[in-house]
Amino acid sequence: MKTGRTEAWLARLSDPRGANDRFRPRPFDVAERGQMERLVALAARHNVRPAFSRNLLRQLKEAPQDFLTGDAQAAAATSSWLSDHANDLRVGDFARASLLAEVAGTVREKIAAAALPAVIVKGVDFAEVAYGGLHLRTFSDVDLLVRPDAADALGAILRDLGFTEHVPSGKRVDYTERAWTRADHHGTTLVEVHTDVVHAPELRAAQSLTYDLYADPALGGVTPAARLVLAALHGSTSHLFGRLQYVVDGLMVARLDPDPDELLVRAKRSGATLPLVTMLRLATEIYGCEISADLLRRLGPLRWGGLEARLIPAYMVLAAKGEGRWMLLPQRYIYRRLLRTTF
Repeated sequence: MKTGRTEAWLARLSDPRGANDRFRPRPFDVAERGQMERLVALAARHNVRPAFSRNLLRQLKEAPQDFLTGDAQAAAATSSWLSDHANDLRVGDFARASLLAEVAGTVREKIAAAALPAVIVKGVDFAEVAYGGLHLRTFSDVDLLVRPDAADALGAILRDLGFTEHVPSGKRVDYTERAWTRADHHGTTLVEVHTDVVHAPELRAAQSLTYDLYADPALGGVTPAARLVLAALHGSTSHLFGRLQYVVDGLMVARLDPDPDELLVRAKRSGATLPLVTMLRLATEIYGCEISADLLRRLGPLRWGGLEARLIPAYMVLAAKGEGRWMLLPQRYIYRRLLRTTF
């Protein structure tokens, strides 16, 4: 299956470091406003809108003819409308990220004061450490990874900050995440507390990333290699790489240049070799990331590697939020089965 034009533009404009020259799709005609609106909506569904919006603004400023063709006057008007729309979305995403980062900062200070074995993970952390700022990664909550014996103490901190815990439903009681919410002037703020990055009980026999594994002082604490393992496990075990954001997370953390030997140790301990191979391969195929390609070679040949690449090809990730996404679900569930049987 070939990558469609809209998905190709998504791939071209979703790299936080700038345009991705591996994709050079044909421009939209000025009459195809609906397709351009679909592209912007697709970036939101893939959770890559901040970087996409910035790159789109640059595209329209520096080379509008490569994105939009047609009557010059109509093209100028469409470009102006699209620029305003992208800028408004970008400002809104940054405002939301800033509010959540403020909450994360308060929680982080409380954790440090109490010397709790807990750490901020994923959204805020990736944005600040790997993406270069809150303006380039969207997220909708604050995620914490805590050692199980400190979960009650962390809960007391969240309660003091006005958060309310939500008891999970019966079928999710064995999952390793708990939700806490607080009504704020801008809406509801969600904090998710995890004791293992791998939530599903049926997967934890093969994969696991607890606080002690993630922040292990013997391996340097929370390092780029630790974040890369987390990104891979989150993208695979929780979401089966159903959004482009999970690939971009791996791309940006890989650009922190994690130590290959440390990565091998961490991958083996967490059963994360297969998820890492998938994520690094996708970052290489979609964005041409040389560091990802080198780390992939360092991981060595993988049992079921050929099947893995056929089950989660690059075009499927790009099409994961498109109209034909339901046709791709069987491949994802076979991949999930592979996660359970590969060690």
